[in-house]
Amino acid sequence: MSRGGFRAKVRGIYTTALTKLLLDHNYDIVQPSEEIVERFELEAEEWEPDLIIRDRYDRQGVEAFGGVKAIKAFRSILREELVDVILRRRVDSCLDVEFPWASKMKLDEHRRALVPTLQMHHFYKASGGEVSSAADMAERLLLGGRPVEEVEELLRRTLTPYFPYEGSCIGIEHVKLSGAVLSLGKAVIEAYDEESQIRYTREMRSGGVYDGLGTEKEAGDLAVTEAKLGEYYTVTRYFSKGGRFKGAYINLNTPVELYPSKIRYVDLEVDICIWPRGEIKVIDEEMLERASSESIITNKLLEVVREKTKGLLYYYSDTFFQAR
Repeated sequence: MSRGGFRAKVRGIYTTALTKLLLDHNYDIVQPSEEIVERFELEAEEWEPDLIIRDRYDRQGVEAFGGVKAIKAFRSILREELVDVILRRRVDSCLDVEFPWASKMKLDEHRRALVPTLQMHHFYKASGGEVSSAADMAERLLLGGRPVEEVEELLRRTLTPYFPYEGSCIGIEHVKLSGAVLSLGKAVIEAYDEESQIRYTREMRSGGVYDGLGTEKEAGDLAVTEAKLGEYYTVTRYFSKGGRFKGAYINLNTPVELYPSKIRYVDLEVDICIWPRGEIKVIDEEMLERASSESIITNKLLEVVREKTKGLLYYYSDTFFQAR
């Protein structure tokens, strides 16, 4: 029976969570899978959809196709529900949606309302391969009545060999708001502690200029980055081959995620530059504000970045960096 809203067909790793969101906002779910029919006690409606939602190729979000009104309504739901969601309009009838860390965790909550769901479920599914398969097996244990704490500890031990550790070489996936994916090369994890603080280094292979800083970049320079998984910024300090401090760059981004072979985040354009003599400056704030006005990011995310920037300016003084 129709609920009176748009009709949506949903497929992929985010199906249960998105189906719940859409039903909560008066959508009809059409052509559902058998699993979704059972979980939501739906009728197997075969109507043509106004909106089709499916996984992106990289599993970091979804693509939505449909009528202009249906796309606009779906975008509004996501902006309301997910703080760090990235929404890119490719054409009027297509929406490219990225689910960074906080969005994945929120979608976990929606899925958990219907079926036993592990912490970081959507992160594991986005990881693909053996990680995704191990998460599936663990959740079958949950369905069988095994305690959550026991299953999550078992999964943690199972997955440890698949994730980086101190000494691992990893890629750095720096995603732009446009969707362009920039590889910043390979880095070596120098430290990784129990509080998810991570430090990694990479060597510059060519010359040029460090953007924002205007400082000369030379082959052999060392970039030392400190980050915390799930945090909205990274701090990178640049040193010459001889150890001379060349400046620092604080990048505001979506919460940092660590996958089996890479670190990943979406660059939110705002940066804080710190020069060797202690000068400090925020750059490119207007670019993030424009992204908010164009509904690429949420107003909530804009406020998060503003608050983070204010706190970082207060904390990262010239004395701190000179002392390092």
